[in-house]
Amino acid sequence: MVHSVVAPAAGHDAADTRLAWRARVAALLFALLVAALAGLVVAFAISARGANRQFTQASLSERQAAVVARIVALAPAGQGPALERALADYRALVAEEVGLARGPTLTREQIRADALVQLARTPGAQMRLEALARTIDGQENGELQAGRKALARAGQRSMVLAGLLAAVALACAACGAWLLWRSNRALAAMVQARTARIAAVDASRRLFFAKVSHELRTPVAAVRSAAEVALDQPDADPHLLRETLGHIVAQTGFLTHRIDELLGLAGADDGRLALASAPFDLGQVVAEAVAAARPYAASVDVAMALAAPARPLPMVGDARWLRQALLAVIENGIKFSPMDSALGVTLMPADGVAEVVIHDRGPGVMEAELPRIFDAYYQTHEGRQRGGSGLGLALARWVAERHGGSVQAANQPDGGCAIRFRLPLQDGAV
Repeated sequence: MVHSVVAPAAGHDAADTRLAWRARVAALLFALLVAALAGLVVAFAISARGANRQFTQASLSERQAAVVARIVALAPAGQGPALERALADYRALVAEEVGLARGPTLTREQIRADALVQLARTPGAQMRLEALARTIDGQENGELQAGRKALARAGQRSMVLAGLLAAVALACAACGAWLLWRSNRALAAMVQARTARIAAVDASRRLFFAKVSHELRTPVAAVRSAAEVALDQPDADPHLLRETLGHIVAQTGFLTHRIDELLGLAGADDGRLALASAPFDLGQVVAEAVAAARPYAASVDVAMALAAPARPLPMVGDARWLRQALLAVIENGIKFSPMDSALGVTLMPADGVAEVVIHDRGPGVMEAELPRIFDAYYQTHEGRQRGGSGLGLALARWVAERHGGSVQAANQPDGGCAIRFRLPLQDGAV
């Protein structure tokens, strides 16, 4: 893959996806804690209201018990102003309790209060009044004890709810702090990673421009040198001038191929090549790549030989970029081929796969360097001496892989290096 030149920066999408997933999980967890906190607040409010109700009822029961005890004490003496006030107070307390919460028990208490008043106003009913008052006193004391127990239970529930409320509030605070810490940490890591990536891209871009400038300078210098030599000979032989023009055409053709690659990279979206998918004849693409390289090969006295079947070899993909990849490898082979040698290009189909072998007669590649020659910007010692950007073979591998194929390099027993493309043909092709 051509790093930082034609490969997509997939790390951005993956990092954003992980960050968004963590944010959703954090939001869900925080929402659950907030919901639990809200539920506890509501439960605490209901419990507090119930406790307040229990306290009010207990207070009323206690006051009623006190008034009834006073009525019991005054009943033997018979009717009098003190008894009337005690009876009035008791009726008022019963009425207040009825207003607080209606029920059968309270209705009976109201009936007993009316009966108590009626007996107090009836001559000779002191014993019945005293007996009813004592009965009511016992009941009020029972209600008072029950109210105190209910109030104690309500207090315990309130304490438990208050403890849970405090625990959930602390959990929410801890969760919020933890989520904030994780978010800040993830954001810092993402910023650091993207900063490092931007620095790497910037360094790769500077290297790319330096390499490309060097590669473009070589054919430009050759064209200028050939033109200057021809201009310095006013009476030059027309054959020599024609040969010079041929060299100029070959070098400008090589320059055009490099410019086409750069324009393709510049026109790519987000730094990636957009490959088409259309049927084409692989044999025709190979023949076009060989034809485009012939002028450059002729300018350095390298012959070219193409061996390919006459029948079409249908394939699906991007014919233009595959031709450019083949041309980059062919021109790389020409660059390393000695003068008066031959560069062979062979196309062989078999079992739904086509092999394109480009075989030069150069010095070959050291075995330790063979696995790296397809890396972006990597150049062997021989390659650095002959010039180049180190992008041609990397681009070739990237294009081959995007077509579902592969490319490999190996030294040949008879000398030179062979670069072998394996490309899948269209279904049904042999």
